[in-house]
Amino acid sequence: MVVIHAADLAHFEYEGRLIPIVLHGCSKLEKATIAFDTTNPYALAHAFNIIPSISPVKILIVRAIISTYAQSLELPLRPQGMFMHLRHMTCQIVVYCRELNEDNGLLQLAHWLDAAPRLETLHLHLPMQMHYLSPGAFFSAEVAGAEGPCMCRHDHLKTVFMGGFQCYKSQIELACSILGNAFVLEQLTIEPRLTEAIWGDKSYQWNIGLERILPRVCEWAQRTSKRFGWYRDESAVCLGECQPSPVPSSSKFC
Repeated sequence: MVVIHAADLAHFEYEGRLIPIVLHGCSKLEKATIAFDTTNPYALAHAFNIIPSISPVKILIVRAIISTYAQSLELPLRPQGMFMHLRHMTCQIVVYCRELNEDNGLLQLAHWLDAAPRLETLHLHLPMQMHYLSPGAFFSAEVAGAEGPCMCRHDHLKTVFMGGFQCYKSQIELACSILGNAFVLEQLTIEPRLTEAIWGDKSYQWNIGLERILPRVCEWAQRTSKRFGWYRDESAVCLGECQPSPVPSSSKFC
């Protein structure tokens, strides 16, 4: 157990195993960085629900490694620790699974977003670990939009960035859930590349072969923008910097 008494603590940062963490008297806490360095299906639940003393923060960074077992978790009907002051959140979630399109462990994130009803900015970095994939699984996702998981209405979320978005089923469902429930959303940017180092690894190691899937990602962005009522000058689904060469990098749509 980690127990801290620090009245002037402004930024709490933890990296390690899933253990109980208790902060006392941290009334000035504005930022928390939580990184669990072992694969555990309860990592996200632990970050959002088992450390209630970080709930007053305005900025939250969560790094976790989850597995296919996460999809079988029984999530509480309502998150206990409500982040009523949280405005900016970054999540770096590594998913270990054998069949990417059969795993929905990532979708529990939609549930935990309900704990932050005043969230304004969300950055997601979603690498999928592929060491154990069967041949062809990498390209088997559906391009068309899909119904997302149950998620509460968000009236403050304006900007969402999803890095490592390669049209896997769980990524598509999470994006559609955000698009369908963020009522003041101005822009959702999808970036097929991973632009941040993942647990110390260089990001390029996760970006091999992207040129083969870019047309699929671009097609999904177009179709989803139309489906949710945004297209061209008001497109809510924007492709990031990693685009086919005929499309300018500054373009808001494919």
